[in-house]
Amino acid sequence: MRKGILTDTAYQRFIYKKLNQKSSQFPYHVWEKCVRFPAEDNTELVSSEIMLTGVREDICVYAAARALNAVAAEGGCPFGVRVSVLVPETADEPYLERMVKSLDIVAMEQGFEVLNVCVNVQPGCRENIVHVTAYGKSCGYGKGKEEGKAADYRGKDIVIVNPIALEGSLRILEERREELEERFIPVFLDRLLEEKHRLFALDIVKLAESFQPAYIKPVTDGGVFGALWELSETSGTGYEADMKKFPIRQETVEICEHFRLNPYQMASGGCILLVMDNGEGFVRLCQEKGAEAAVAGKMKAGRNKIIVNGEESRCTDRPAEDELFRMYKGGVHDEHEN
Repeated sequence: MRKGILTDTAYQRFIYKKLNQKSSQFPYHVWEKCVRFPAEDNTELVSSEIMLTGVREDICVYAAARALNAVAAEGGCPFGVRVSVLVPETADEPYLERMVKSLDIVAMEQGFEVLNVCVNVQPGCRENIVHVTAYGKSCGYGKGKEEGKAADYRGKDIVIVNPIALEGSLRILEERREELEERFIPVFLDRLLEEKHRLFALDIVKLAESFQPAYIKPVTDGGVFGALWELSETSGTGYEADMKKFPIRQETVEICEHFRLNPYQMASGGCILLVMDNGEGFVRLCQEKGAEAAVAGKMKAGRNKIIVNGEESRCTDRPAEDELFRMYKGGVHDEHEN
C-alpha cells in the first residue's frame, strides 16, 4: 500500500463501506479528521485525532499543531490535547523530559492545556509513534462547507494563508541540519526555524470568522496539491489556481531543491486553505497581522482541477505520496497520519 494516509478510494472500499454500524459522526472522506459530540451545556464537543511518526523529541508539537488546527477549522475553540507516545527502547529519561518540555512550552504560548501524556516504551520500535487527540467546544466560526453544493462555491476566491511545505522543510532541517550547513550558512537556516510558531494557525481561523468562508481546510499530508484536490472532491466544484501565488519561504525552496523534493506535495502543517467571497480583503487583514497570505485562484464551474504555472496549465493529479517519504526511502520513514 501507499505510505502515509490511505487514499480516499481505499478508505471508502475497505473501511467506510465495511462498517455495518456507523456513527452518524463517522467521516465520509479519509481526510476529514474531526467528529462532533453533544455536550451537557447544549453545545458540541469537537475532537480531532492525528498520528505521526518521527525521530525527534518535538514530534508531539507537530502532531498537536495539526490536531488543534483541525478542531479550529471545524468550528471548535480548542482547549486541550491528550497525547500517547510509543518510544524506542533507546529513549532515556532526558529524552522524555525534552519531549514533554517542548510540548509544554508551545501549550503555554498557544493557550491550550496538555490534558494527559501517556508514554510506553515499545520493543522493536525504531522511532516515536505519536497519537494526539485535540478537543474544543463548538464556537460558531470555522468550516462552513456544504458538500455537493457546487453553486455555493463557483466564483469564490481560493485563499492560502501561511507558507506551504513549512512543516516538511522544518522537519528536514531539524533532522539534517549538519548536512544542510555544508551548503547554507546557519543564519539562513535559522530564519526558517523562527517561523515554527506558524505551525499553529488558530488565530488565522478565528480571523476568518467575519469573512464567513465557505470552506476552511488545514493543509497537511500531500501538500497544497492534495488539499486542492480534496477541496474539489468535497465541494463538487472545479478550480483554477496559480502556483506562483502560493506563499512559500525561500528557505523551503532551497531545502527542497537540495534534496530534490517537490514542496507542493509536501507536509504543510500550519498552512490554511480557504474559500470565500472577499479573498483580497481577508489577505490584507492577514498581512496586517504579519501572516503571509495570497488569493491563489478561483473556484470554477464543472470539475476541472487546473494548476497554472506561468504560461503553462495542467490538470491536478490525484494526491500523491507525501514528499517526506522520499527523504526516508530505504531508511527511517517519517510520516504517517491516520
